[in-house]
Amino acid sequence: MENSKYLLFPFTVYTYDSVDSTNAVARRCINMIGPSVDQTVHVAGEQTAGRGRNDRKWINTEDAVLMSIVQGTKLSMDKMPILNLVAAAAVKNALTKLTGHRVDLTIKWPNDVLTADRLEKVCGILSEVVRIGNKKFAIIGIGVNLNATSMPDDLLQPATSIFLQYGKYIRVLDAVNAILKEYDVLYRVMMKDTEAFLKDFADGCISVGRHVAVSSGERIRYGIGERLAPNGQLIVKFEDGPSELIYAADVSVRNQTAVTDDLARRLLPKRPAAANKGAFGKAALIVGSPDMPGAALMCTKACIRAGAGLTKVLVPKETVPMFGAVPEAMIVSDDEKADELIEWASVIGVGCGMGVNERTRALVEKVLLSKKKCVLDADALNTMAKHRELLDLLHEDAVITPHPAEMARLVGCETEEVVKNFTPTAIDFAREHGCCVLLKSAVSIIVSAKGQIRYNDRGSNALAKGGSGDVLTGIVTSMTAQGAKPFDAASLGSYLLGVSAVKALGFLHNRFVAAGDIIDIVSSEIN
Repeated sequence: MENSKYLLFPFTVYTYDSVDSTNAVARRCINMIGPSVDQTVHVAGEQTAGRGRNDRKWINTEDAVLMSIVQGTKLSMDKMPILNLVAAAAVKNALTKLTGHRVDLTIKWPNDVLTADRLEKVCGILSEVVRIGNKKFAIIGIGVNLNATSMPDDLLQPATSIFLQYGKYIRVLDAVNAILKEYDVLYRVMMKDTEAFLKDFADGCISVGRHVAVSSGERIRYGIGERLAPNGQLIVKFEDGPSELIYAADVSVRNQTAVTDDLARRLLPKRPAAANKGAFGKAALIVGSPDMPGAALMCTKACIRAGAGLTKVLVPKETVPMFGAVPEAMIVSDDEKADELIEWASVIGVGCGMGVNERTRALVEKVLLSKKKCVLDADALNTMAKHRELLDLLHEDAVITPHPAEMARLVGCETEEVVKNFTPTAIDFAREHGCCVLLKSAVSIIVSAKGQIRYNDRGSNALAKGGSGDVLTGIVTSMTAQGAKPFDAASLGSYLLGVSAVKALGFLHNRFVAAGDIIDIVSSEIN
């Protein structure tokens, strides 16, 4: 039986010292009383059998908000999940106002309110639907970590309380009343114009526009939360397939940052007006073979165009005549001078068009043993996959730039496994070998040697052609030469290649864009 009852228009609020769960109390009231329970609210000081999503046990914290709203609604069943979003937005708005806007909160679709900076959970929501005849009632269970001074150690997700974040005690019923007032306003807005409500919700939802992990059963898939569907579902562009509607699943936000226009500008190495060519680095490229001279040319052109101060290229003698088209490059054609070249360089790019052979193995080994900053692509990677002892020479200043097939060779699996486990594969390789990984695809993942993660979704299928990887290697090498840290240089290279390809489509259809066209556009994107 309730301890007290009060009215907060349009709600009737019942309070209890202790219950099994407020959702269970609400469900029993609906079954016993019927339709008159509409817009009732049940608030408890303690839950002895509270549950979360997937029947997880609710962990009690001191002086928390534990409440369930009973909402009769004419929403169709496919739109009922929107009520979760209404409740989450109500909690976010109420707590923000109660703390004088000093707590910055965000929403993780569909049912969690988190701190915006550290993504620690302050609120969870669990809803269910009960039918009485032809009338539907939603029971919306809300739990807020309000005044806890410490959090349990055995939580599945990092959590905090408003008190821990803000340092001020808030009465539970003050929080309940504020949440109900916000809920009532937002529910009316949603019923009047669902599209407008969802647009506003998406603006405050961290799952939209971020990299997410979607858990369904024992399977975890990774992708980008693109947008909300008209019924409130999350649309995710998966790494291993097309975009899909997510109706019900655990969707966690990955601690990853998109390489946006603003971030790229911040990462771009500065070019002081009074500086000379020596200030912008010494880039060495060990690339090309008699069978693949074009790879060497494209990599070299991209490196110079992206701003490297000085560029030297070690190529086989047979390819030297072709470099008359790149007069800015200094050419070395004697492998005996490889040590001298590596010593001279501030960064070395190696692998493009070299072929898998003993010469490539020996040169890759020299580069890795030098412990200098380096970018390894294409046949450098294929050679490392064949001579696996070279993997032990990778270090934190090394960047590898594989596509899924090359990564599959490096880790010893099928390409389909890399595609299926795209992000975990990159993270695990970077952690195991202590290097930076740029795993290329429609959405590329960049992982630093220390585990920092970024993703780049800028690009076009115009890049799905030979030569794009050579251009990327040149750009990443150039950015590193100019002073960017390897992780930042890899992020910039991925971004610049992508946006340059998109710009190329402004005047060339994607099937007519060649890698060389992209080189000519890079300069306009990095200024």
